Amino acid sequence: MSSDYEVNLSNRQEEFNVPEALFVQAVSQVFSGEGYPRGEVGIAIVDNQEIHDFNVRFLQHDYPTDVITFPMDDEDGFLSGEIMLSAQYAADEAQQHGWSVEEEMTLYVVHGCLHLTGYDDHEDDDRLEMRRLEQHYLAKLGIQYNGQSPATGTPNQGAT
Repeated sequence: MSSDYEVNLSNRQEEFNVPEALFVQAVSQVFSGEGYPRGEVGIAIVDNQEIHDFNVRFLQHDYPTDVITFPMDDEDGFLSGEIMLSAQYAADEAQQHGWSVEEEMTLYVVHGCLHLTGYDDHEDDDRLEMRRLEQHYLAKLGIQYNGQSPATGTPNQGAT
């Protein structure tokens, strides 16, 4: 993939493996696929307590969630932002849906990148479009996804 995408990972949990190369590929796939030739993303992998604290602080939601996005810059083909995801939340969801924690976390990275590129999922039609795009980008990464994970259907992710 292009070196025009800088991905800075901060793994602040120790319980689960983080597929760093897959996350970098996910960012590159979504950004390039959505028309951004350059970009920079910080991805923080945390536990439920830390994402809960951020969810309260920034979104006033008093519970843990899967992924929160913080857009930063969007101009002249350059996109930047921050994505925070809970590996612990991903592990719970992955077990319920019969796939790996790494695949669930990659779904969160794709979902977060879609938020950064301007997609929203508060309305039914928008949510359906995001599920379609999640399937599209995960397939490009070699991950089969049926779009049924409720994790990215929660109304509280994405500080967009």
